[in-house]
Amino acid sequence: MMLASIAEHEHYRQKSIIIYCLPHSVGADIKHQKMKTLVLNTLGKEVSEQITALIKDKEVEIVDTSDMKIAHCMGCNQCWLKTPGICAYKDDYEIILKKLVQADNLWIVSDTRFGFMDYKGKRLMDRIMPMLNMTIGFRDGWMRHELRYHPLNIGLLYKGDADQMMMEDWCKRTSVNIGGQSLGAIELASPPTPLPKRGEKRVLQEKTPTAKLPAPLSLGEGLGVRPHLVIINGSPRVAKFSNTDKIIHSFVKGLEGTGITWELHNLSNRKEWDAAREAFLSHERILIAFPLYVECIPSLMLEFLESLPSERRQPAQLSFLLHGGMDEGFEFRFCERILQGLPAQLGCSFGGTLIHGGSFGIRTREDAIKAKIVAPYEKMGCLFAQNGSFLTPEAKKFTGPEQYPWLVRKMVSLLFLKKVNKGFEDFAKSWGCTRPLDDKPYS
Repeated sequence: MMLASIAEHEHYRQKSIIIYCLPHSVGADIKHQKMKTLVLNTLGKEVSEQITALIKDKEVEIVDTSDMKIAHCMGCNQCWLKTPGICAYKDDYEIILKKLVQADNLWIVSDTRFGFMDYKGKRLMDRIMPMLNMTIGFRDGWMRHELRYHPLNIGLLYKGDADQMMMEDWCKRTSVNIGGQSLGAIELASPPTPLPKRGEKRVLQEKTPTAKLPAPLSLGEGLGVRPHLVIINGSPRVAKFSNTDKIIHSFVKGLEGTGITWELHNLSNRKEWDAAREAFLSHERILIAFPLYVECIPSLMLEFLESLPSERRQPAQLSFLLHGGMDEGFEFRFCERILQGLPAQLGCSFGGTLIHGGSFGIRTREDAIKAKIVAPYEKMGCLFAQNGSFLTPEAKKFTGPEQYPWLVRKMVSLLFLKKVNKGFEDFAKSWGCTRPLDDKPYS
């Protein structure tokens, strides 16, 4: 990947730009081979000149996605198990998918919110799932979905206030998931702030005040009212088919008998958004539960968070329940860091994040197996009621192993994954799938 000379751009002479160094062989390939680069621009014409000045590849296609009709990924798994490689949504993203199959490098151009890319940029990445297979294997020592096509190198051009190293880390993690290399993260130049006119005072934006930690979520003395917990299901999948929904209902069983009341709002249903916003702003204890999507928060949930007012009516504690299909704790660490800083930007204090993997297919299992998988969340609900947060040793241990030891990975690869992948094939047939799971419809 070739970038314009930094000396040509005053803005970049004044900033520290960090690009992940590629291994010699890979770096040489990227530099000398004829490679196709696709740029997905969510910011429109305002950054067009910067994009063309920065990306100097010989074969570059820039697609303005700002007016395209692109839905959020709802995690239905049809692109993996019913129509392999083909998304259930028939919108403008199919145009992008056909271009991705021909591309070697992908750049996302996005604004930022909450120290991360905004929902429009994240939405483009969440919908990239048809580029992968449902089947799982070990790659670089980590459990990954197998590639449907070829590896894809990923980079980010971003505007706004974000941590450079965090953006770099996201690019690296996401690239590895799709078999490629990180192209790096580069902050775009912001237009200069106009000077105030004569006699006009510049208005400085005030920082959000640090929220006061509310009373513990328990039946402690002096609360005066029954504790109430607002739970928001941030999964894009409709509640009926949502693994998150099954986890939540196990978790709230642990609240029974504690005197704690609770209410649940599902972001998959936009008709519930107004009530969810009202509950978020008017209560002191909030829990958002959601699945990991492409290393971070699902784009649908990001859109909801971006719709919240910047000021609260009263202090609140915001906690998170994060789950995903893979078992190893390492998979969740980037998102965990984003969540640590998120509550303060919404006028809340941080109540910790409960993390656990192995949740893929909860809704499709037999009742006895399903109950066994979600049962541990009931105990965590009970501990949450006692402690008022996930900032406890028990919550930390709940995540499980950071990475399987080498011997375990070898055994899982030889024995367990074969059985799991065979199970995926059988399940796909039950859904009426007539194509192989590694089908390449756009090649």
